Amino acid sequence: MCSYMDKNIVKIILVATDAQKRSSVFVDEMLRVYSLQEAIKSAKDGLFKNVYAVSRSGSFYLRTSSNASKEDNLDYISISSYQLFYSLNDLGKILSVPTLKSYWEKYQQNLFQEEIENYIIIDGQISIAKITAKYKLTEIKDIIFSAAKKFDVDTYLLAGVLIDEIARLSPFEEITDLLAGNFIGKNTSGGIAQVKTDVARNLMLLGYYNPDPEKFLSKEKIKKVSRQQIYSYIKEPKHSIFFGAAHLRSLIDEWLKFIDLNKKPEVLASLYSLKKNPHINPQPNDRGLQIANEFYKLSQDWLK
Repeated sequence: MCSYMDKNIVKIILVATDAQKRSSVFVDEMLRVYSLQEAIKSAKDGLFKNVYAVSRSGSFYLRTSSNASKEDNLDYISISSYQLFYSLNDLGKILSVPTLKSYWEKYQQNLFQEEIENYIIIDGQISIAKITAKYKLTEIKDIIFSAAKKFDVDTYLLAGVLIDEIARLSPFEEITDLLAGNFIGKNTSGGIAQVKTDVARNLMLLGYYNPDPEKFLSKEKIKKVSRQQIYSYIKEPKHSIFFGAAHLRSLIDEWLKFIDLNKKPEVLASLYSLKKNPHINPQPNDRGLQIANEFYKLSQDWLK
C-alpha cells in the first residue's frame, strides 16, 4: 500500500475494479498502489492529477476532471478483476490490454537496474530480481520441506514451481492482494502456489489434503463448501503450498498407468498449470522446462 514521501502530484495509470465493478485499487505513475480509502484521501489532499473526490449519499468515490485527456480518464484506464487475474500467467494477454501493457512497461523500467543475470526472465521479460525471489522462497522454506515430505514429492521441484509462481505474480502482487477478497465466486487461483479453487476442492474430495478435517468431515460437506471458503484457505502460505504439493502428487498418481512422472520432472512441472488427460507420451512446455532446469537449480542453491 502507498506511503507518502512528498507532496508531488502524480497521475493515476491503472484502476482495477472489484467483482461488483466498483473501482477498488488504484496505481499511480510511480507504481504506488492505493486502496479505495487511500486513493480518496490522496485525492482530497490534491495529490492526483485530474482526479478529485466527490460524495454521494454519504459515500465518496473518485471522478476525472472534465479537462483530462481520454487516456487519463479513470474509466479508460480501468480493468476488471477478472481481466487481471486471468492475464497473470499469460504475457500475451497482459500486453494486449493497453492499461496493463502501460503498467507492465513501467514495471520493467523501474525493475531493470542491474545486470540481466540478476533477474528471473519469464517469457522473455524481466519478472523479478533473483534476490527478491530468494527472500520470498526462503521465508517459506520449512513449509516447503514439510509439504514435500507429506506428499512424497521432490522438494526442489515443488520449490521450482513456487519460484515460477512467485515470478509470474510479482509484478501485480500488491494489486491482487487488495483485490483478492473481492474476487470470489470465480474459479480463480490463490496463494503463493496459485492453486485454483476448484482444483483445491477436487484434492479435498479425493482425500489428498484437507485444510480443516474437523469442519469438512465428509465428501458431502466438501461438495457444499463455497469457493469463497476454499479461497480463504488457499491464500494462506501453508495451505497453499500443501495444496500445491498435493496437486503434484495427484498428477503423479493419475498418470502412473502410462508414465512415471517422477522420472519426467519437466512434464510434471508443465502439467501443474496445464490440464491434460493422461497418455503415454506427454511433452513438456517451455514453462515446465524452465521450472525443471533453471528453477530447480535455483531452489537447490537457495534452500541449502
